[in-house]
Amino acid sequence: MNIKAIIKLIKQKKMKAMLNFKMAGVAMLFSLLSMNIAAQGPGGPGRGPQMTEDDIKERAEQTAKVLELNDEQSEKILAIDMDFYNKMQIERQKMRNAERTPENRDAMREKMTKMRDDLNKQYEAVLTPEQYAKYLEIQEQRRNEMQQQRQQSSPEGGQEARPERGRGRN
Repeated sequence: MNIKAIIKLIKQKKMKAMLNFKMAGVAMLFSLLSMNIAAQGPGGPGRGPQMTEDDIKERAEQTAKVLELNDEQSEKILAIDMDFYNKMQIERQKMRNAERTPENRDAMREKMTKMRDDLNKQYEAVLTPEQYAKYLEIQEQRRNEMQQQRQQSSPEGGQEARPERGRGRN
């Protein structure tokens, strides 16, 4: 092998290394961008993560354990939760497609409150009175936790920036 051939090989290796370095940089940039998009969740920026069907199944299993449901109750609760999840997905999509006006938000809030009330009635029909009371207690705890999280993440500390919402609160 002569000197020219050796120099040519060295240049080729440097070019390959430089190309590999550039490709690694592009791949790293792409992965950072995709992580940012994934962190925003399916709802988009500022909407928080939305539950998936797997989340619903997991939550139904946790509910079954906490409320000590029998197999028949567990199956019914899972069916109720999946039905509620599917209906809620449709309503969320309608909300995303609708013009953002206070009237539309109020109508959507009212519709979702009715849907939650219907969900509670279905739960009440499946659960014993003791299980249902425990379920309502857990729901109240979740509402309080979510309200605290909103207050902590809000720039003004919560109440002024985001009025209290939910059943019976206007």
